[in-house]
Amino acid sequence: MVQRRLLLTAGWLLPPLLVVLFILKGQHYDPAFFEPPQARGDVLPVPASIDHWRLEGGKLFSAARMFEKINGKADYYLQYDAVELCSGEWMADDQRWDMYLYRFKNAEGARYAFSGERPGTPSDIEGLKGYRVPGQVAVLAGAFYLQLNAHKIDADTAPAEALASKLVSNLGASPTAEDSTPVQSLASLAGDAMIPDTEGLLPEGAFGFSVLNEVKTVRVSLSGAEAVWFKAPGDAKTVAAYAEELKHYGGEQLFERDSAIGGLMFSSWEITGEMDGALWGVHAAPSREALMAHWNALRTALEGVRP
Repeated sequence: MVQRRLLLTAGWLLPPLLVVLFILKGQHYDPAFFEPPQARGDVLPVPASIDHWRLEGGKLFSAARMFEKINGKADYYLQYDAVELCSGEWMADDQRWDMYLYRFKNAEGARYAFSGERPGTPSDIEGLKGYRVPGQVAVLAGAFYLQLNAHKIDADTAPAEALASKLVSNLGASPTAEDSTPVQSLASLAGDAMIPDTEGLLPEGAFGFSVLNEVKTVRVSLSGAEAVWFKAPGDAKTVAAYAEELKHYGGEQLFERDSAIGGLMFSSWEITGEMDGALWGVHAAPSREALMAHWNALRTALEGVRP
């Protein structure tokens, strides 16, 4: 009889006990347990210490988990094919700098992200592809984009610049994406004619045309005349739709050249054509003469010779 009562009591207590255990287990659940070692941050692209600097709280976030660290800002980097984010705090004496080291699918994506966040009047850093502004040092290194943010806005950036230089030298041995082979980019096509740090990406409706989406851009100067070179997905049908919009929205002096469509739109000379399986074009040239100089330079570059 006593044994039966004990069994009945245990039967009643078991379900609530299981619920309590499940709740406690949930509080200690670590989703990173199911992730591969590199995604957990076991292998960082930077060392744990450099000279008198030490890295505290170093952690690696995959593209899928990047929002955990930077929330809504993750979308900005993901649009340029960010692969992972390495974060942590570098400390030395009274210096404290938060690190955000982004690795991208290729160097082109890193350049676009870097250029898009570059402020209007920064100070360049000697010996590095980067800049400094009050409280921040930013550096571009291949497929990596490094940000060091000070805890104090008036912090001296010189120590952080020296640290950035050491970090960049260590990135050469870091893992890179399998398909990080350099791709044909507007920057490489423009060469020395490119205006520094002017690469950009227009997700949709570029230059007011609904047919121009995912447009990559760069500003180029030829003989003192500036214009925007651009590349976008598309084909001959897209060029035809572009021509219709150009006419519909008041385009003037329309012309065709080498299967490309050009014209004047609100005092801005434009031309777009299909080459090598994509749309290429020139936007905002100051004159028709300048437009054709840029267009011919772009075509020549695509054939393998820089302007």
